[in-house]
Amino acid sequence: MKLILMTYYVGFHDEVMAALRECGVRCYTRWREVEGRCSCGDARDGTQVWPGMNSALMVVVDADHARRVLDAIARFNATIREGGVDAYVVEVTESVLAGSP
Repeated sequence: MKLILMTYYVGFHDEVMAALRECGVRCYTRWREVEGRCSCGDARDGTQVWPGMNSALMVVVDADHARRVLDAIARFNATIREGGVDAYVVEVTESVLAGSP
């Protein structure tokens, strides 16, 4: 299993969710407003100096779905002149799921 952590400008949320749906990903965790600087641009801290906010979203998927998600995010990033989505993948070695006995 792979954990994908994505950070992006809050205005890209609909596009990120569309990419996940396109890849068949249904389960996710989202942090609606986070402060920070993504790899591509200015800091967003919700202040007058650094207005706006980012979001963070996490999914845990199998390796095939992870590849599809990364490809979909790369396609989205290719359409954006400024900004985009940063996506990081880490291996999940263990889990306990609420929906499992």
